[in-house]
Amino acid sequence: MATRNDDSRPPGGVAATLWVALLAGLTTGLLFGLADAVVAGLRAPDAPRDLIGALGCAAAAVLNYGLLWCGLLLVAGILLHPLLRRSGHATRLRALLALGLGGMAFLELYWWTRPYLFYGHHSLSPERLITAGVQLVLGLLVGWALAGLLVRLPAALRGALHGLALVLWLGGALFIWSEHSQLASYGRIDETNRDLPNVLLVVVDALRADVLGCYGNEEVATPNIDSLARKGVLFEHCHAQAPYTWTSFGSILTGKYPRRHGLVAQKAGRRMAQSNVTLPYHLKTAHTHGGASLEDHAYLGGTFMTGALSQGTGLMRGFDVYAEAMFGHDLVEISSQWSVFRSELLLSIVKNKLEQRVDSSLVVSLARHWLRSHADRRFMAMVHLYSTHTPYDPPNEYKKLYCDPAYDGPFKSFYSYHREAIERGDYEPTEADIAQIWNLYKAGVTFADAMVGELVKELDDLGVLEDTLVIVTADHGESLGELHGGEGHERRLWEHNHMVDTNLRVPLVMSRKLSTDQARRIDALVESVDIFPTICDLLGIDLPPATGPRDVVDGKSLLPLLREEVEAVRKYSFSENPTFLSVQDGRWKLIVERDDLASEDPGAPLKYGAYTRLFDLEHDPQEHNNLLREEPEQAERLLAALRAWDAQMPIPVSEMRRTPRDLEQEELLKQLGYAGGIGEDEDD
Repeated sequence: MATRNDDSRPPGGVAATLWVALLAGLTTGLLFGLADAVVAGLRAPDAPRDLIGALGCAAAAVLNYGLLWCGLLLVAGILLHPLLRRSGHATRLRALLALGLGGMAFLELYWWTRPYLFYGHHSLSPERLITAGVQLVLGLLVGWALAGLLVRLPAALRGALHGLALVLWLGGALFIWSEHSQLASYGRIDETNRDLPNVLLVVVDALRADVLGCYGNEEVATPNIDSLARKGVLFEHCHAQAPYTWTSFGSILTGKYPRRHGLVAQKAGRRMAQSNVTLPYHLKTAHTHGGASLEDHAYLGGTFMTGALSQGTGLMRGFDVYAEAMFGHDLVEISSQWSVFRSELLLSIVKNKLEQRVDSSLVVSLARHWLRSHADRRFMAMVHLYSTHTPYDPPNEYKKLYCDPAYDGPFKSFYSYHREAIERGDYEPTEADIAQIWNLYKAGVTFADAMVGELVKELDDLGVLEDTLVIVTADHGESLGELHGGEGHERRLWEHNHMVDTNLRVPLVMSRKLSTDQARRIDALVESVDIFPTICDLLGIDLPPATGPRDVVDGKSLLPLLREEVEAVRKYSFSENPTFLSVQDGRWKLIVERDDLASEDPGAPLKYGAYTRLFDLEHDPQEHNNLLREEPEQAERLLAALRAWDAQMPIPVSEMRRTPRDLEQEELLKQLGYAGGIGEDEDD
């Protein structure tokens, strides 16, 4: 199989070029397949731990890389043959090897330097394109140098490398064939789940309630969510437990407050404790109200995620398959070693990232395909949408609905680095800029609504919509440049992790199936933690047993509200981030600093010198006027409720850890004049 390492042989025709292309593809696939297999093994959270699994995954990686590069270099050989036809075998081999090795070197450089070179910038921005061009040149130079070394190897050694590649191809093919799916029986309808519904939970990241038509907004088109609300149940006042993603999802999926489920910071490597029972896990292990036990195959679970949400957070415990758009992972079957391993291979990641460029709603496309494949099963699916989160950059068809074509400012889209520049004072947005940012967000809202519509239509076309409980909500809301602060300290807030209600008030809409016989709008105060116990109650299953304080489910079933048996399930709503806590009762809202609540004197009255805020949401929904001085009794009443709630949390408020984003918020407070306390010279 080896080619002589000189050009003394006659050049040969196109067949000789194609033969050399195959050898170059074998070599490229072998080298980079093994290299990426090592990287994937180190990165994959559930990488094979036994020798056979590790070797099988490595061999399968070489097979995948080899097939790809053999195909690409065969095409390259045909295209380049007119230039290579007078060259000897060694020159042809080096040229094609340089293309293969250089292409892979470029992909490796481009991908692994992304977090360090213009991170957050669009991949087609001038900065990223110039960087990619430089990396392409460097990659090709590296490829040319490596190809020169390989061509100079003895023919016997090159032949041994090609033989090793073919052996690994065979081993990889056998390993993939042996990885039979374990999910064939999951969700199969039998006596244990026949009378239970499917569950589709759609969480739209950073979606404010007040931008939806069903919540009174007449400027934004949201016909699909509005239709669900008209036919089902809408909760007017639902509040998230945290204004940022991981912690809020922890509350949605466990029914617990942040300082009970413990995922109180959003940092790399942080995971929610496995002792937490998530909704998909509970649907495999729960007992019905009648005492029967659901078996682990009662529900087939699939989660389709965008943004920073991932399997690695521990939030997705109990789902059988997952897709992670941000990380470039298409559908991964947890029980398959190869499926998990393949998702971490660079070629798989790049392929899925390219697919996202072509299909801006790829997560929904994957979810719809999965639903079609399992329409005859009992399933629990969660779809996480991201078009209302930065970057605000929806498809042009949605931008055209809202954005002013005459706008000529810098925000054709809005990324986090734009927000950072504004908050640093590097750029002062004009009124036209603020309107543009708002319009981009509105376009993202309508895009999210369209994706919800696609999912609902898919269920309807499959004939399972009437057997599916559909829930649409958000993990938190968003700030879009509104002025906050008051008292001469006003400043515009952007994105989220703020304790204002534009961040905390989220939509909660449920389809009518199994919830009520008529459409309802419910005005009572509810929270994201209530979703878990409500689903359990609707399905007729018990909550997870509480053997310790960390096991308690804080949420309340909303079924009594749906049945009009009660007027309220809770008096207060509680939210927190690592810097602040808030409590509200539907009208009055109190915000206090974490450090104040952790005071050594828990009975101390509120001080005006701290960052403490009291708002009358009925008359001041934008939270401009701090009434702490004017309404001290309301403040003390809410503070007493907050302290009582805080005392029930198994994780002390003092253990909340600030993230970089929290530190940014503290710096903003200093810029607002709050570094030494608000109005601390008021008594002078």
